[in-house]
Formats: sequence, C-alpha cells, structure tokens
Amino acid sequence: MELRLNIYSKEDKKQIEKTYTAEGYDLMLGTIDDLVSIIDLDKMDDEKAVATMIIKGYRQIKPLLHDVFGATEEELNRTRVADLVPCIIDICKSSLESFDILKKQKN
Repeated sequence: MELRLNIYSKEDKKQIEKTYTAEGYDLMLGTIDDLVSIIDLDKMDDEKAVATMIIKGYRQIKPLLHDVFGATEEELNRTRVADLVPCIIDICKSSLESFDILKKQKN
C-alpha cells in the first residue's frame, strides 16, 4: 500500500510543495503503544473521529510520521490535518496487514 504525505508551500498554503511517499509501513512494537493509546481502531471508518484523535495525540503521531516519511519537523508543520486523516488511516491499515502476514507465517 502506498502511503502519501503532502507538504505545503510556506508562501502559498494551498500549493503542494512536496509529496513524500512510502511503500507500506511495518509498525514497531514501541510505536504500537503510542499509536493505540491515541487511535481507536474501531473508529477508523469515522474520519471526524480520526481527525480528533490525531489532534489530541499529535505529539505522539509526529515521531511516527518522521519514521514513515523522513519528513523534517518544519515540513510536518506544513501538513494539513485533513491530509493526515487518510494518511494515518492508511498507516494503520498497512500495519494491520503486517499482522496478517504474521498470522499466515504462524500457520
């Protein structure tokens, strides 16, 4: 699954300056604690609920975005919450796919 994160221009906040992409993401155990403490996986289909979770837990989400995309702190400050919602949903889905692989390998 391709993950995308748009960075907007300092001068024109409507213009995308750069787009980071990553092909999937393997969630590390240390990150799981942070993510599940702020993201309710049962509400992943509710974009408004996800947006609220992102805003409340942004300090914990920033390191995740650094890890996935390699974006700088300054670049992350130029991302839109509206763009983060589908991005975080996709990161969670990609991470859950990793668990499916683990289940298949176990059998």
